[in-house]
Formats: sequence, C-alpha cells, structure tokens
Amino acid sequence: MFDVIYSWIDVIWLPIVYFGAYKQHRWWSIGLILFSMTLIRLLAEIMTYSGYNNGIMGFLEANVHTRGIIVSSFFYILFMVLSYYSKDTKGAAFMAACLSIFFMIFVSSSIAMIL
Repeated sequence: MFDVIYSWIDVIWLPIVYFGAYKQHRWWSIGLILFSMTLIRLLAEIMTYSGYNNGIMGFLEANVHTRGIIVSSFFYILFMVLSYYSKDTKGAAFMAACLSIFFMIFVSSSIAMIL
C-alpha cells in the first residue's frame, strides 16, 4: 500500500498546479508536470535497471526515485512562484519558460541520481 502511495506521491502536484496557475497558463503547467513526472520515472528506472539503486557514486543513502522527486518538487515550487509573477506573459514566452524548467529538472535530477 505504502509503495504505491510513495511511487505516485508527486501526482499531488497536478491539482496544485491546475488551481494555482493562471487560466491561460494551465495547460502548459500541467504539461510540464506530466512530462517531468515521466522523466523522473524513466531516469529512476534506468538507474535501478542498471543496478545502481542508490546512485552510481553511492554518496547518499536515499534511492534514486526519492532524489528525483525531491529535486523535481523544488523546481515545481520555483515554477509556481515564477508563474505567479508572470500573469501577463504570452504563450510562447511561457512555453519557453516551461521548457527551461524542464531541462533544469532533467540536468539537476540526473546529477542527484548519479551522486
């Protein structure tokens, strides 16, 4: 029971982002969260399938999925703060911001999973 809750704990961000984002930015925000959730799961699967449940270097005790959720949650909070202050941002600029946050999540979580 707790394993299922633990592996899907980041789904809680979907309603938070849906109701927290401005109406014109909702679908971009939901897309960012969904793609980031998929990315974290794929990275964690690659690491555990390779036999590195605690990272390649093994410096940290937490497993790679936990590290990915922590890093992505930090960036989700940063994204929500930035999106709060960008109410009048047009679609293309907001899409570019979503892509930059996505690649920040990718690079940071990859580094966290290697450690």
